[in-house]
Amino acid sequence: MLTPAKRIHHATDAHGTVILDVRSATWLMLGPDVSRIWQAIVTNGTTAGLADELAIPTGRDPHAVKQGIDSLVAQWRQDGVLADPTRTPRRRWWER
Repeated sequence: MLTPAKRIHHATDAHGTVILDVRSATWLMLGPDVSRIWQAIVTNGTTAGLADELAIPTGRDPHAVKQGIDSLVAQWRQDGVLADPTRTPRRRWWER
């Protein structure tokens, strides 16, 4: 299950989604397709089934779309935009 990190604020309208990372003061502007990925995570905590939803109506390969979605989600996790609240955070050396 994924959620936006605590430092992330976001807003969505008909044109896409805007994400603000208040810690680094950086903005992400997401277009309509990427915004659907973000909304699936915010709403459901997962992107399960989203590749078929995006690929089939446009004639794209669902497997390739899923790889793209997984890559994007992995990048967001690496950048700290997304967090997994079910994982126990790693203890830092000063918290021991």
